[in-house]
Amino acid sequence: MHLQALRLLNFRNYVRLEGSFEPGITILFGANAQGKTNFLESLYYLSNAAASHARSDRQLIHFDVSEDVIPFARVEATIKRRDGAQQVALTIGLQNGRLQKRIELNGIAKRVHEYVGEINAVLFLPEDIDLIASGPSLRRRYLDTTISQIDQSYYRALAEYEEVLGQRNAQLKALAERGLRNSEELLAFWDEKLVEAGAYIILRRQQVIARLDELAGRIHPELTGYNEFLRLSYLPRLELGYHASHQLSLDVGTDLLREGTLLTLQEVQERFHESLQRRRAEELARAVTVVGPHRDDVRFLVNEVDMTDYGSRGQQRTSALTLKLSEVALITEKRGDPPILLLDDVMSELDEARRRYMTEMLIEYPQVFLTTTDLDVFTEPFLGRARLLHVEQGRHREVDQAQKKRADS
Repeated sequence: MHLQALRLLNFRNYVRLEGSFEPGITILFGANAQGKTNFLESLYYLSNAAASHARSDRQLIHFDVSEDVIPFARVEATIKRRDGAQQVALTIGLQNGRLQKRIELNGIAKRVHEYVGEINAVLFLPEDIDLIASGPSLRRRYLDTTISQIDQSYYRALAEYEEVLGQRNAQLKALAERGLRNSEELLAFWDEKLVEAGAYIILRRQQVIARLDELAGRIHPELTGYNEFLRLSYLPRLELGYHASHQLSLDVGTDLLREGTLLTLQEVQERFHESLQRRRAEELARAVTVVGPHRDDVRFLVNEVDMTDYGSRGQQRTSALTLKLSEVALITEKRGDPPILLLDDVMSELDEARRRYMTEMLIEYPQVFLTTTDLDVFTEPFLGRARLLHVEQGRHREVDQAQKKRADS
């Protein structure tokens, strides 16, 4: 799929922007804080209906309209998919202090769970290094976002699981306060609900991580000149037993990446129930659920070395980039249509060799948007293939290489 047309109103620092786009490479360049990343975020917002670079959707609304009667931001786009053009519009508004969101697909209002996955985009930001270097919550969020793009049932299961988890934790707290009487009977209902939603999440995570591991195994060597090999390891906070594939379980403590057998949904459900029973006393004592996908993690191993604990910054950044490129390949497989690739300042911390490998790979992607403050990080042949847009204070101006050379001289 590719972006054909885009219209922004009051989105971040864009008061108004209209543009048309073709497949291929588009480079947005200019000084910092001019709107390059905001442009990428608008495209990502079309895909996930959620902010990627802000703590709240409220921050997406242009500051200058914050005092309007109804402050709002709007993103409209025409997206060409394999099955035809799609008209998309997302509007965020503040009314009586409450944030409201409206999603329209081909003129029909959609809820978020109905919409996510219709438009696919993959975004790489410099801070995505934290996916490798930081804590497990970011990695779980990444998995949830990625899988939701290819499986709407996963999105619904996730919402249900989070609701059940909160209710079960409230029940555990109440039992602790009442002296733990009738705990088994009272928890049985919530155990069943937790397993019903959580088992599907675990099932899909192990399947997707297994496939991302295979894809990363092909992409990472190309990005590193075949000097490094990346593996992904699934760490469910659940005792899945010896059948589990792509697991380095914190409970089991055994690397099962090479077993190659994925569990069925029934097997995951059975092990989930067993783990809940086994950890019952601990949960009652702590008044919190300690077993389930809300405690999962993923680790990244380069040449068998854990990148979270021992990777250099360059290795962590390249691993994060490989993960995003593997996500592109995964979505293409599942959807039959490549997603739009959005790369923010991707070249800045790559050495010359990795930049060369990266540009060689990007030429093969159907539509790519890149940002940079310095066009010199790209080779002349690569720039010759790209559309160049200079970004300044939320405005775009197209330039060609001849103009760029004259400006530099």
